Order: sequence, then structure tokens, then C-alpha cells
Amino acid sequence: MISGERMKIALLVFINILGSFSFLAAQELSLGTLSPGLNEIQIKHHGHSRRLLITTPNSFESDTRYATLLCFHGAGGKADGQSIRWGRHADSRRLLVVSCNAVQPMSKWNFKDQFHDIDHDDVGFVTGVIESLVAARVTDPQTIYATGHSSGGLFCYRLAKQTDLFAALAPMSCGMAKGDHTPEEETQPVSIFQVIGDQDKSFHGSSNPKVTMYSADERINIWRMFNQCDTQPTIDRPFEKITLRTYVNANGIDVVLCTVAGEGHHIRHDLRDKTDRIALDFLMNHRRNADHKQDKYNQNE
Repeated sequence: MISGERMKIALLVFINILGSFSFLAAQELSLGTLSPGLNEIQIKHHGHSRRLLITTPNSFESDTRYATLLCFHGAGGKADGQSIRWGRHADSRRLLVVSCNAVQPMSKWNFKDQFHDIDHDDVGFVTGVIESLVAARVTDPQTIYATGHSSGGLFCYRLAKQTDLFAALAPMSCGMAKGDHTPEEETQPVSIFQVIGDQDKSFHGSSNPKVTMYSADERINIWRMFNQCDTQPTIDRPFEKITLRTYVNANGIDVVLCTVAGEGHHIRHDLRDKTDRIALDFLMNHRRNADHKQDKYNQNE
């Protein structure tokens, strides 16, 4: 029987060996390396050390595939905040919660190239993490989700456009970059759940020499049309100050604008807890589109 400490050391050694993120050897990873509760992992990608906090259910079993939520902090943040925020749901939802550090000390996600001073390969980093978890057979490739606050929310829109890894995404308290996040022909349909306060700086959109941000209504309409959802939403008010506008299509792909009245960029904690629970309900009600053109995960099943 391997001790918990030795398990963590083995995982560190394993992932450091995979520094280039080819992850082809990931299937050799012992399923005992992740233990119930909080696991801290340091990895390298393109020469930069990255910190992952992976929270598993207390009933975690290494021979079970779990739904997995990747969460991304805002500018200047670290993995800890999102890990605490979402990790507390791991038990009740039987969920793996993976909170990632952006490259330090800049601590900003590369939501679009040529915006920050350095274009870090964050999309490649996240893709590698997911491929590793799937190859280790602890993550169900059909139930992978993403959420993020501010810079992390913007990064969710980039992931939605450029990858087909996720069953649904929930960007929060953020904008959406014109052009860089606008879905194109190669983009796969995917469900989107946007949470934003109607007093947030990003609610009405913005523009500067580096980027133009769509308003909340504009970005929802863009994804609604791309996903071929109905033109008229259903409107629900599950709690005071929280309004949901939901657009659906015939294939079960939804686009939702969750607006919190009177709230700015940092939503009051009691209201944020409510929107988090609603977002999790939404995310976990979706599975990755089985009709994706390239389902590499199923090739090895």
C-alpha cells in the first residue's frame, strides 16, 4: 500500500517528466496517485511552472470516471480562490474540480494573442491537462466543463471558440472579445452560461485600441445564432435579483444570460453562491456533443 505522501511525489515526478505536454505516457499513470480531497500538483509547460489544485470527492475511487470542472481565476489571482469557491461542491456533485494558475507573476490568462506582453500557450496547457486526466481514466471526456471569473471568464470564451473539449462553459463577470471570441465555421456548437451583474464594467461592452468587447446582449445573441437556438427565450427569476434568459435548440444546446440586478464586477457573496449553484446545475445537465467531427477520446475506449 502506497502512502498518500508517496502518491503525491509519484504524481509530481510523472507530470514533470511530461514537461512538453505530449501526455502520451499519461495512460501509465497509477490511478492511485490522486487521493480523496485536495491534491496539489506542480507541472511545467513551455518552461513555466504551473500549479494545479485538484479536489476530488471524499468517496473518490480510482477506477471511476468523474465529471470534471476546470476553473480559472481573474487577473492577479491564483488557483486557491477558485479552488475554494468550487471545490466545496466536489462531494455533493461527485465532481473533480481542477483549479489552475496562470503563468506567474503576470497571473493573467491569455484570452487573446497580442493583448498581454507575452502570449503564453494557455490553450495548449489546458488541453494537455485534460488529455492527461482523460488518459488516466479519472475524467469522463463527455462531461468536462469550464468556468472562470473576469480574465478567466474571457479565457472560457477563447476555449469555447478554439477547442471542442467541453460539454458546456460558464464565463462569469467578463466580456467577450470581438473577433477573437466570435465563433467561426470550425467552432463546435457548445452550451454557454454567462453570469454577469448589470452594473459590471463589461455589461454594456467596451472598446480600447487593443480590444473591443461585446455587450452582454450582443455576445449572447452571437452564440444563440451560432448554436441555432430559438429566437425567443424563456425567462425565469429563481431568486430575487437573479434573472435567467434561456435560448435552446433542438439538440439540447442552450445559451443562457444570467443577470444579477444591481451588482458590479464582484457579485455579493450570497448572490454569487446562488448563481454558482444554478451554473453547476446547468453545466452538469450537458454532455459533450457526440457528433463532434474528431472524438479522439473514444478511439482508445
